[in-house]
Amino acid sequence: MKVGVKLFLMFLIAGVVVTFSLSWIIEFYKFEKRLVPAERVERLLENAVRIAKEVYPFENRGEIAVRILEEYKKYRPSGRKMLPIDAFKVIQPAISVVDDQNFRLYPPVEPVYSVLPFTVVVIDGRAIVSSSAVSHIKAGDEVLEINGRKMKDLIHLLLPYTSGENYAIREQQLTTLIQLIPELLDKEKRSVGIFYRQREYNIKVRGDSNERNVVVKTLTAMSYPRESSQYPALPSRRPFEFYRENDIGIFKFGTFSLSGTTYNSYREFVINTLAQNKDLKIVLLDLRGVASRDFTIFKEFFDHFVEKKTSVERWISIVNTAYNMSVLNKYGVEFTKTTNELLRIKYFHTFEAREPTIKAQVWILFDRYTSNAALDFIYTFKKLYKNRTIGEPTLMRINHTTEVDYKFDDAVKTTFMFPEAAIDEDVAADEVLEPDFKIELSTEERINYLKGIEDTMLNKAMIILKEHLNYE
Repeated sequence: MKVGVKLFLMFLIAGVVVTFSLSWIIEFYKFEKRLVPAERVERLLENAVRIAKEVYPFENRGEIAVRILEEYKKYRPSGRKMLPIDAFKVIQPAISVVDDQNFRLYPPVEPVYSVLPFTVVVIDGRAIVSSSAVSHIKAGDEVLEINGRKMKDLIHLLLPYTSGENYAIREQQLTTLIQLIPELLDKEKRSVGIFYRQREYNIKVRGDSNERNVVVKTLTAMSYPRESSQYPALPSRRPFEFYRENDIGIFKFGTFSLSGTTYNSYREFVINTLAQNKDLKIVLLDLRGVASRDFTIFKEFFDHFVEKKTSVERWISIVNTAYNMSVLNKYGVEFTKTTNELLRIKYFHTFEAREPTIKAQVWILFDRYTSNAALDFIYTFKKLYKNRTIGEPTLMRINHTTEVDYKFDDAVKTTFMFPEAAIDEDVAADEVLEPDFKIELSTEERINYLKGIEDTMLNKAMIILKEHLNYE
């Protein structure tokens, strides 16, 4: 072999080695930057304990703080550093013992995470595909097994990473967790690699009454939105919509905040729709699944249906601490110093006539998932009117935690959500919101509603409303 050829090969090999070495060093540096020091994990846990002890709006907050610490001992890591997903795995199970859906960590989702190429919504223990990035798993299919593990067993493994008063509340938080199974349950060794390696998963699904086994490959969390946009997803609820059936108008509200252009669009939508439909005899406000945390959204709507100023007495509990200063001021308590006393404060939801004023009867439709501000509005509404609510008992209690705050931890890449106040009405501690006209749904009917096949609850509600019109 000529000397020139040998030199060329040597330079080529050296170049390849240097390129791979530099690439590995860069990836190693990026990997190290992602790691969370053990003391930062401890700090996040300590912050959660402090919030439970000093802010959580119940008399037994001291006991709850102790329970969190005791549970954490079972998961406390031995290493000096860990990835954010591992920090979540040791802290959230400890926080989970609070049994409050408003007291939890959100799972971190970094762009490099491996995720399953589909998302699911869990209803009564059944996982229904809501979106997919592969052609052989379709929105609406039911996932039965993942790598030979039955869905009920996977749900059991993931429940410690959720928070809530009961299973039906917790299963609503499983969407992200199930997609993160490659990171949460299956990633045994943390390694540094130059290239992303897709992993294969055997998925057993049921669609169109037929069961089938398919093999899929993981995607990165960053690539999933792009890939899934190529395939149909289950219908999603819009922030607000209206349609009319003879003398009955149906308003459907989704989830949106009071900031930005969406809120302005909401106001325009309500005013314009009501102005064009002043002859309505009944307005049905559909609040199923609404997760809004601001009462103002509902107040501004209901203002159009009152002819004069109307107030409803309510009660709320808040710990008298400097941390809650802004919340105390919101409910009319002037903060002077921290006493750590749990205050029970009387306040009023006040509605004032707003143009255009509509004389139609307002009815409300809600389901078991209705919570937070929507639940508060319905409870307030029921104090004003009898026999005007339709639906099913809520999962969330009437005396639930509210005024939720959020703290983002940059090291662990997670958001800690916690309540600063609790509704404190004179009802039993475990009492939930009951409709005046109860509608019972089967799991299949819930799934059909999710898929957009049939809205059984609304159909039954319309029968009740039409009977009411005929009676009048």
